[in-house]
Amino acid sequence: MTQQFRSPEPPRIKGIVRPPMPMPAALQDRGKLRQIKLPLMITLYAWYCFLRAGINLLLAIIVWELPDAQFSAFLAAHFAPVPEPLPPEVAFLLSAVFYAFVGWRWWSRDWRARWYAMFMSGASVAETAANLFGSWAAGQPIPLTGPQQAALALTMALNLLICCYLAFYPGMAQAFDESPGP
Repeated sequence: MTQQFRSPEPPRIKGIVRPPMPMPAALQDRGKLRQIKLPLMITLYAWYCFLRAGINLLLAIIVWELPDAQFSAFLAAHFAPVPEPLPPEVAFLLSAVFYAFVGWRWWSRDWRARWYAMFMSGASVAETAANLFGSWAAGQPIPLTGPQQAALALTMALNLLICCYLAFYPGMAQAFDESPGP
């Protein structure tokens, strides 16, 4: 007596397509990144960057179109992000591009933007503290008036607050997915 073995697949009929295989569980969680509630400060900072980009673009257009106007000279002297030899319209334009790029990276929640901002704010505090300590240790402390001391303390506190907020705020790590995107 011969045994017949049945194949696990049903016979194929021409024109009938098998349903697709189920999606692996590892790939099903990819869309959940956009469902995480975004902390308010991330959204505000992204919009701040977009606003700065728009303002810098407007200033670049003003300085470019009216180079001989007194207002353009005032803008170039007081608000240009980079001093001479770079022309002020180019400096404003580069600043606009930079702020638009940073805002876009924050809006898309790139984890590198978070780590970069944490590093820059923490390094700013460390640099200021090292300079003040070095000046004090050398015996020639930097002469600061009352308002300058307050501004320095406020700047250091704000940078430290930004660094700690980005590092420790609940939900911040989930808002910035640290796995590389598609």
